[in-house]
Amino acid sequence: MISLGINIGSSSLKLVLSEGDKVVWSALTPHEGDFHAAVRKLMAERDIPVGTKVLVTGNEGRYLFNAAGTLEPLCVEAALRASGIKANAVASMGGEDLVVYSLDGQGKIINNFSGNKCASGTGEFLKQQLGRMDMTLDDIATVPETATVLSLSTRCSVFMKSDCTHRLNKSEATKDDIVLSLSNVMAGKVVDFLKRAKVTGGRVVLTGGVTLNRHIVRFIRERAPGIEFVVPETASVFEAYGASVLAASAGSPLPTAENLLKPNVVRFDRLPDLKKWSGKVRFFEKSEGKVVTGRSYILGVDGGSTTTKACLLDSETDEVVASHYGRTHGDPVKALKECLAAIRDKIAADTDGGSITIKLAATTGSSREILGVFLETPGVYNEIIAHSVGTAYFDPGVETIFEIGGQDAKYVLLKN
Repeated sequence: MISLGINIGSSSLKLVLSEGDKVVWSALTPHEGDFHAAVRKLMAERDIPVGTKVLVTGNEGRYLFNAAGTLEPLCVEAALRASGIKANAVASMGGEDLVVYSLDGQGKIINNFSGNKCASGTGEFLKQQLGRMDMTLDDIATVPETATVLSLSTRCSVFMKSDCTHRLNKSEATKDDIVLSLSNVMAGKVVDFLKRAKVTGGRVVLTGGVTLNRHIVRFIRERAPGIEFVVPETASVFEAYGASVLAASAGSPLPTAENLLKPNVVRFDRLPDLKKWSGKVRFFEKSEGKVVTGRSYILGVDGGSTTTKACLLDSETDEVVASHYGRTHGDPVKALKECLAAIRDKIAADTDGGSITIKLAATTGSSREILGVFLETPGVYNEIIAHSVGTAYFDPGVETIFEIGGQDAKYVLLKN
């Protein structure tokens, strides 16, 4: 008799269909907070008969389903029994948390230790950093082990993210270096947490979607040579596998895919509409002008942590005549080239192929130095100066500046 196990985690949905202890089919997908879409996607991949015994696990997610639910530790125990694995502990490496389960001689959980709330050692953090570099989880498989492992700031996810961004923007590291370095940091956090859980030897089972990253698994083994680490074939869907095994005796009949989830009702308290305060805000808007043949212009570039911006300014009228806003994706020089290509197209369109003079180029932002070298300009300024000069241009009496960027936020107090 087949049975279905569902694990709704903090970042992904996993399904396992089993017959006895044997896995018949398994699948997982990121849910991005849209549980209904994720369920529809996976249920469409396999024709599972209505009425099949189903059991759902997951912290809060299991309450979203019109099906019987159970706790994750019980699923871990069931998966261990079904796999025939004897171990001293299980390290579950999820999208947003890390849990270590201590086991007795019969494979029963006798204690568990949950990770802290810092995201820097989780799968979701790695996924976010890959996205900033225009990479996906699948790209990790192509990262060579010969890439350089860098020392990153590990105090918290914010510092680590800044460290990665600035190293890329200053060409101090490649994308492969960052992926390998993040994997090393995450492995270190797993091993440190095992030590805090007093697991220093024996056999440890590694589970969770993070086990699909071969570099993390390798670094974990290198950092704790005294521990035998086991990665079962069902590691990425381990809790769902356990739920499918338990479903045979404790599950409820599977409803139709349309009725598997309860109606989604979300209620939030509301604050007054911000439009009520629009009268207290001054907007400085400037339409983009036209490039004129034979005129002199100034090129300004902001190489930010997540985006790169460039604009062409008429040196006589201060009018912006061309601009472009694009993603940095961890490659500031490539992003600048895209900006310059867009500005070049605007120049060609406005002048009918005529020529202009760019008498000065200036850069700012986290990648200002390398972009300054690329543009062969001495005009390299930090963001505080750029913010101050730009803001004072529109309002010479301004005293306070708040800048909300992709990587950080800044407060500046001006005293003229």
